[in-house]
This record gives sequence, C-alpha cells and structure tokens, in this order.
Amino acid sequence: MDIEQLTKHQIILLTLLVSFVTSIATGIVTVSLMDVAPVSVTRTINQIVERTVENVVPAAATPAVRAQGAAVVTKQTTVVVKDEDLTAASISAAQKAIVRIVSKNDPTMLVARGVVVDAKGVVLSDRGSLEPMGTINFEAILPTGDRVAAVMRIPVGSSTVAVLDLDAESSSGKYTPIAIADQSKLRLGASVIRIGGTGADTVGTGVIAKLPDAHGSLIEASVVSTTPGSIIITSFGDLVGLVTGASAAAGNDFYTLATSP
Repeated sequence: MDIEQLTKHQIILLTLLVSFVTSIATGIVTVSLMDVAPVSVTRTINQIVERTVENVVPAAATPAVRAQGAAVVTKQTTVVVKDEDLTAASISAAQKAIVRIVSKNDPTMLVARGVVVDAKGVVLSDRGSLEPMGTINFEAILPTGDRVAAVMRIPVGSSTVAVLDLDAESSSGKYTPIAIADQSKLRLGASVIRIGGTGADTVGTGVIAKLPDAHGSLIEASVVSTTPGSIIITSFGDLVGLVTGASAAAGNDFYTLATSP
C-alpha cells in the first residue's frame, strides 16, 4: 500500500497505532532498566500521589439545583519528589520541634537536647542528664530563640527518657510538636536521619541496623550521636528515638525508642 494514497482517517489510525506501540516499548525498556539499576539509583525518587476534590456548581444553577448537591470532580496528580528534597523537608519540619535545655544556674551550658511531642509543650529528653539537677532548674531554648521555663516530671519506673513540661503562658502555648513513629512499621534497612550537635544542629543519614527485641527499648542505626537528647527520625519526619544514658551505654549508634508520654 502506497502511504501517499492513505486517507486522512487512515493516517490518523496509523499515527495512533505507532504511538501505542511506542509507549508499550518505552514501558518495557523502562521496567527492564529499573530491574537492573542499583538500589542507590532506584531509591532517589519517591512518588507521592496527591488527590484533590473540587465542588463544581454552575453559576446559573437555581437554589433547588444547588440543594441537590454539586457535581464532584476528582483530580489525581502524581508528583515526583527527589529523595534529597524529602530529606531536607523532613529535617526542616523536625527542627521546629527541637529545643535546647539549659541550666538556670548557667544559661550558657547545654544540659541536653529535647523534642516537643505535644502542642501543649511536652518535651522528651534524656533523664540521666537532667535528673541530677532536680526538676525545676531548667530553661528550654526554642527554635525561635525564646527561653521558657521547663519542669521535669517526677520519673516513674525505669525509663531513661525524661518528660518535661514547658511554660505555656510565656510562649502562648505556640509549640510545634513532632509525630512519633509507629514502632510496628519500623523495618530493617529503613532510612533514618539523625539531628544532634552541641551547638547548631548537625545532621546525618543512615538506616535502621537492628530492631529492638521483645524486652528491649533500644534501636540501632548506622548513624551515630553522642549529645544527650539527640534524635533520629524517619525520612518522612516522624520521631523514632533519642539518645539517653541507656542508649549511650550500649554504643553511640543506639537510641532509645520514643513513646508517647
């Protein structure tokens, strides 16, 4: 058949056929390449599906038509997010919940770091660093630079995690908490981010190297920290654990699992 003699309809059908075959071939090649690609390459992209729902009401609709309900149009959009962008966003969000706990007797001395886990100003930190100093001799330096009084709750049981309450009145209760990760969903090899440091925040990345056993509360990660109260979070910004006296005794790559106070 001479292609020059094809009708318009035949040309359109031929174009559609070629496009269809090309898309299938592209898909096959892409899947094949992903199968043989290194893990470090396949982990660089995460796909997040966002769904938005819009209510569409005709401008000329009568009240009776409006009362029956508007038409609902659902749009589904796939947004490609690079792994480094996701990590940076998670760190930025977690930093809003991090506080530095200092002594009232020496406001320049960092006693431990802490992290806000409740909008009312509930903070988790290292019990071993704070307990010898009493319960009321602390101030918390917020990410904004403001200083508020911090009172440690009387420890209960053998937990090495300290719970403190920040003064809600002096900061109008405007605290940004971090969500605590679901322990049942933690997996070996899952990415974690460490945020620590004695001064400005320092960060590091690693993976979960060992999960807690049935009777333990320590989790091991391939990223280290020595500052009491330093934390590790998931790649999505949920709190996994923090450095305590018990975790430090096990090694500087161990962290005590965070739980709701």
